[in-house]
Amino acid sequence: MPVTRRPLVALALCTLLVALAGCSTPRRPPGPPPLVPPSAPRPTFEIPSLRDRMVFLARQEWQLFGAPSTRDENGRPTRMTFADPSDPRHELQPPMLSRVMMYWYASTRLPIVGHEGELRPWSAAFVTWLARGAGLEPERFPSTVLHWDYIERFLAAPRPGDPFVARDPAAHPPRPGDLVCNVRGGAAADAAFPRLRRGSYHCDVVVATGAGWVDVIGGNLSDVVALVRLPASGDGRLVPQPSRRWAVVLEAQG
Repeated sequence: MPVTRRPLVALALCTLLVALAGCSTPRRPPGPPPLVPPSAPRPTFEIPSLRDRMVFLARQEWQLFGAPSTRDENGRPTRMTFADPSDPRHELQPPMLSRVMMYWYASTRLPIVGHEGELRPWSAAFVTWLARGAGLEPERFPSTVLHWDYIERFLAAPRPGDPFVARDPAAHPPRPGDLVCNVRGGAAADAAFPRLRRGSYHCDVVVATGAGWVDVIGGNLSDVVALVRLPASGDGRLVPQPSRRWAVVLEAQG
């Protein structure tokens, strides 16, 4: 019986079609266009200056403490007032205490509680925490709970990249982001800029200035982070007060 070739031809064609189908690439639907065209400029943003960072962080903590404020009038501070008089804050309230402990232990491993169960003065720890939050490493701003440690650091001969430079408060009008420091008594009271001595000081960060006034925010003022309006001369220099003898202005660099 003669052998037909038709089944063999059909089998070969079928095999070829299967092979071709396996090698073909399925067509995908077009995807969405890119969000930013390749030719468009990349988005950029400006990094806030050291001054802006210090002011922002100080105001943030001040708001968390209920925005308490006072002013120096006739050499004496007025009564502390809060944004909400029905909700006065205090360092020993749990939410506030957690902030104070954060400032302190960002600066030292010494215990924050004194021998009689009191909180140790934490105003310098607050300034140190501001410096850390603003991006200053310990090599550029000392980790300390004593204001004198960083005052002394910037009273020395300036180093390249120093974030602050010591200025005479009698001649230098402070600007937002600067630190202003006054003597609190003891041996330090017998010295004047630039020959300051180790002793007790208090420093605040300037957050705003105006005609005849300078607003500063500091820690451990009546046991809170508070804003104080200080008197200034017509050209913006701090006016010495009986309760505040100005020692130095630490001018922010940048």
